[in-house]
Amino acid sequence: MVGVTDSEPGARENGHNSSDENPGENGSRSTVEGLDARLEALSRQVSSLREQLDDEREQRAELEDQLAARDERIHDLEEEVARLDARTDILEVVETADKMTGKQRTVTLVQHLHRAAKARERRDEPAAATVDRDEAEEALHFPDIDRTTVYRDMERAARLVDGSVLCYENGELILDLEAGDLPRRYTSEQGGGNL
Repeated sequence: MVGVTDSEPGARENGHNSSDENPGENGSRSTVEGLDARLEALSRQVSSLREQLDDEREQRAELEDQLAARDERIHDLEEEVARLDARTDILEVVETADKMTGKQRTVTLVQHLHRAAKARERRDEPAAATVDRDEAEEALHFPDIDRTTVYRDMERAARLVDGSVLCYENGELILDLEAGDLPRRYTSEQGGGNL
């Protein structure tokens, strides 16, 4: 019989050949290389996502600027509409000023307050408005009207509407639409001359 000898002494005792040397090291190396490649790919994805996020933030900032500019323009237009409404009302009142009765003056005051409260409501402010004697006189366009007549008109306006919507306190006529609604016959949508 021919005897077989191991190429390395003690190889049989250790239970492996030189060709099987460190199989765990090769597996670990391939695992580490795979993880490195995956980490690199994830890093590129994160960089790409950061760039996209920066782009989205820039677009959002631009849109917010456009929205702010649009809101400002809307506010300016609302003020212009209110100014034109007031001017139209002035012209209408001036045309009929000589013929106005006390009740018509009173309703004109209520309508003036109603428009002012609605304008504030459109600006997301409390839907309320107040006039004192000077402002009431200006709203009525009667610079030569007697002071007591204006006060009587203001008191009469408060009596026209029951409840806490319209009241006269300390020389001021106060309209609070958050406390309720005015009857339609006293709102600015209705003419004061037909009362």
